[in-house]
Amino acid sequence: MAIPFDNPAIPSGSTVLVTGVNGFLASHIADQFFRLGYSVIGTVRDAAKNAWLTRLFARKYGEGRFELVTVEDIAVDGAYDLAVKGVSSIIHTTSIVSFDPDPNRVVPAAIAFALNALKAAYKQPSVKRFVMLSSSTAALVPIADTRGAVVTKDTWNETSVKAAWVDPPYTRDRSWIVYAASKTQSEQELWKFHKDNREKRPDLVLNTVLPTIVFGAALDPMNQGYTSTSRLIFNLWNSTVYETHCKPPSFFVDAQDMALLHVAAAIHPDVQEEQLFGFSQPFNWNIILNILRKQNPQRTFPEDFQAGQDLSEIQPRVRAEQLLRDMGKSGWTSLEESIRMNTKELCEGILADAKI
Repeated sequence: MAIPFDNPAIPSGSTVLVTGVNGFLASHIADQFFRLGYSVIGTVRDAAKNAWLTRLFARKYGEGRFELVTVEDIAVDGAYDLAVKGVSSIIHTTSIVSFDPDPNRVVPAAIAFALNALKAAYKQPSVKRFVMLSSSTAALVPIADTRGAVVTKDTWNETSVKAAWVDPPYTRDRSWIVYAASKTQSEQELWKFHKDNREKRPDLVLNTVLPTIVFGAALDPMNQGYTSTSRLIFNLWNSTVYETHCKPPSFFVDAQDMALLHVAAAIHPDVQEEQLFGFSQPFNWNIILNILRKQNPQRTFPEDFQAGQDLSEIQPRVRAEQLLRDMGKSGWTSLEESIRMNTKELCEGILADAKI
C-alpha cells in the first residue's frame, strides 16, 4: 500500500520503533506501518513470550522487516538506548496502568516512563519524530449530561490532577482520578522537556495522540485475546457487568483509526508539535447493548444499565478526522462496525483456545 501523500516526514522503507508492541493498540500501529512499507522494531518485556509477533508479521509481510527486542525495565535510565539505534521515529505506547489509588506510586513512574523514551530520541540523531500514546483523560474526565465542557488543543485535566493529590486516605474510588492525573502530568512533563531542550534537537518533532475508549478487532485474537478496553465488550458478551462499565459515558474510537492517527503523527509532513484527539462519537453502554442485540439476536445480553451522554465539545476531533482522510480513510469507523469487529471471533466461535 502506497503512502497517500507526497513528501512524508519519514520516508517509506525507514525503520520505526514501537514500544510495548504486543499491546492491543500498539500491535495495530506496527501493522499499519508495515502496510505503508516501513520496517518495525518492537519492544516487549519478554521477547520469548511474544515470539508470536515475529511469526505473525513474517507471515503477513515477509521475513526481515520486524525485530522483537526485550526491554525488561522501561524505568531504567537508558532502557531504550540500544533499541533506538538507526530508527527514524519512536512510537511510545507503554505506561503504568496499575489503577493504584496512591498518586505517589503512579504519577512519578508515568512521568519517568515517558521522559525515558523521549530522552532516548534526543540522544539518537536518526530519530526525527517522537509520538506518544497519551489519553483523553489528559484533557478531561466527562460528566454525563453536562453541557459546557469545551476541549481545545490547550485543554488540560487540572481538575483530576488537583483531586489526585488530595491528602490520604488513598481509597479505591480514587484510582480512576489518579490514572487521569498520571496521563495529564506525564504528557505535560513531556512537552516541558521538549520545550526546554528544543535547541539541542530542532529537527526532532514531538506529537501526542489522545484516545478515548478503544474498541475494535484484536490484531491476533488467538494470541492476544480480549485485552485493554476491548475486553469490556467481551464481558458483555458473557453477560458480565464490571465496575469498569460504570465509568461516565464518553466517546469511543476504533483501534485501527487510532493506529492510523499514530502513523499520521509520525509521517504526515503537516503534523508538527500537535496533540491528535481520537474522539469518534459518544456512546453509553445502553447504546452498545442495543447494537450487540441487533447484531446477535440469538444471544442474551445484560439488561440496560447506563443511559446519559457525554455532551463535551471536542473541537480538535475535526482535525483528527481530516488526518484519517489524508491517510486514505473516508473518516471515523462507526461504533456499529467497531463492535462488529470486536466480536467477530466470538460470533464465529473460534476463540475456544484463545488467551482471554
